[in-house]
Amino acid sequence: MSEPTKETERLILGRKLMHRGHAILRWNVDNMVVRQDPAGNQKPDKGKAREKIDGAVAMIMAFDRALRHRGGEKNASMYDEREMTFL
Repeated sequence: MSEPTKETERLILGRKLMHRGHAILRWNVDNMVVRQDPAGNQKPDKGKAREKIDGAVAMIMAFDRALRHRGGEKNASMYDEREMTFL
């Protein structure tokens, strides 16, 4: 989670992330702090907040998915070539 957390923080501080005033996401981000371990890895944390941060964590996880899968065919989904199986 470190790289997507750093990327999200960079976008927020650079005012490049637009959420169009989404009240719940704003509330979640307000409740979140970023913790750094001795190795420099960062992760979202509730800190002392008792409120939710789930939307902010979901946003960071979405950035992780986007960062890992940008760049073409080698990162394509296996479902691009076969159908999904439903149970």
